[in-house]
Amino acid sequence: MPTVALVLGSGGARGNAHIGVIQVLQEQGFDIVSISGCSMGAAVGGMYAAGKLDLFTTWITSLSRFDVLRLVDMSFLSMGIIRGERVFSKLQEMVGDVCIEQLPIRYTAVATDLVKRQEVWFQSGLLMDAIRASVAVPGLIMPVRKEHRFLVDGGLLNPVPISPTVADQADMIVAVNLNAQLHHRRSVQRPDLNREGGSGEWFIPEASTDQAWASNHMQWNKVDMLDRCFETMQATLAKYKTAGYEPDVEINIDSSSCGSQEFHRAKHMIELGRLATLQALQIREPAS
Repeated sequence: MPTVALVLGSGGARGNAHIGVIQVLQEQGFDIVSISGCSMGAAVGGMYAAGKLDLFTTWITSLSRFDVLRLVDMSFLSMGIIRGERVFSKLQEMVGDVCIEQLPIRYTAVATDLVKRQEVWFQSGLLMDAIRASVAVPGLIMPVRKEHRFLVDGGLLNPVPISPTVADQADMIVAVNLNAQLHHRRSVQRPDLNREGGSGEWFIPEASTDQAWASNHMQWNKVDMLDRCFETMQATLAKYKTAGYEPDVEINIDSSSCGSQEFHRAKHMIELGRLATLQALQIREPAS
């Protein structure tokens, strides 16, 4: 059974694609022996490492647009628009007070220290503390104060944190980039469609295009602007990071496939993650 060091990148709601990636790796017989993640990658990776991914998946796929809005607890402090307590309480309910050292596989959550301007790797301590620090999008979610540190989203410096996995004893490094700039529709062969006499191609849908973003820019609010700035930075950084530490397999999710706050589209992103993984591994999905 081939072993995998799995790298789960940041990208907000697109991070639900990580669930589909993990599902396919398990189905294909890969043994995930370590996980490194930041932002949503740290959250999904942490749920998997703690044995709670199925529970998390059931919850996240049940959320409607209204449910997502109800989870948003606004903050009147200048350091973040959202406190995030409702979401963190739900995740805490799932995993409890488990420590990273107690997890059955090696786990690293990557955050950014704004004071020292450097990456922080959480490889010990409470899992929820690590996730909370890693998902704190600057200006959007309240940062975590820890001693003399101000900790925010790891994607600020390393949106695809491959470096923590380099020393891991794994047959291959699989990295998921949620900020890819694909700019075109890609097809994946689906043999089940051939039974109906179709072409056998299933096009991965793009929820929006750069042209759509541009045409709607006058309607952006502060959150939209923060998201777009952060995503632009992450897309550029991801290219440099994957070039410096090239993974054995890179799974790319187009940045236009889902808005970073569209958590109600979890089912769509899980399916997209599954298909992108099958394509990256050059595996055909079996007919149902």
